Amino acid sequence: MKTILLGLSMAVVSGVFSQSQGEIIYTTKINLHAELPDNENSEMLKSMIPEFETVKNVLLYTSDESLYKPMPKNELGEEDEIEEEESEMKIKIEMDSPETSIYTNIKDGISVEQRNLMGKMFLITDTLKQSDWKITGEEKSLAGFVCQKAQLITDKDTIIAWFTPQVAISTGPNGLGGLPGLIINVSMNHGNYTIHASSLIKREIGKKEIKAPKKGKQITNAEFIELQEIKMKQRHEQFEGDSNGNVFIINN
Repeated sequence: MKTILLGLSMAVVSGVFSQSQGEIIYTTKINLHAELPDNENSEMLKSMIPEFETVKNVLLYTSDESLYKPMPKNELGEEDEIEEEESEMKIKIEMDSPETSIYTNIKDGISVEQRNLMGKMFLITDTLKQSDWKITGEEKSLAGFVCQKAQLITDKDTIIAWFTPQVAISTGPNGLGGLPGLIINVSMNHGNYTIHASSLIKREIGKKEIKAPKKGKQITNAEFIELQEIKMKQRHEQFEGDSNGNVFIINN
């Protein structure tokens, strides 16, 4: 996803944390059933795979930059792979957390994304773009913070974000940002893809903790989107199965 930036100025509000550095654990929940093709095999497949996949990421941030990266596997406590076999039907479900790291430098206005696609690592370097967030005026309490609602309408989706001015850092999960406060909760794909902050630790971030990723093939955002579309087509074909009745479901 392309990193989004609205503006660099942020209002100072009462109750803003004095510390502008810290780390946040985000939990992403994906509805796998929503990705299944709508055909005669849908109900059978739904009975054989979990409805949701959950992954965790950590966001390290300062007032100038941030790094969003996967949680180390030894801290997840989850099975990396689940295999089941029933009669002649074989199902393979890979539950690895996507190898995605997103570095954002608000001060210099750049982002560097490292993404794994089809077993290959890619690097996408781009400038931060302004985006037309609409703050609705709605408020509610999330994760112990007073949050405000904002939405962003794109060509393919409507992104809903809840942010808190109590942490006056213009950043958030998965490259999202550009609001006058930290993004606590995100909903995309008609609610089938959600991200929420499960913990926040205010601490000093060392100079070596936030670095732009360097491994991977340099590629433009447009080229990466084209590759994603190819991957999605392949995934739907895998959902359909093969001539021997085997089904392989691979989630990367």
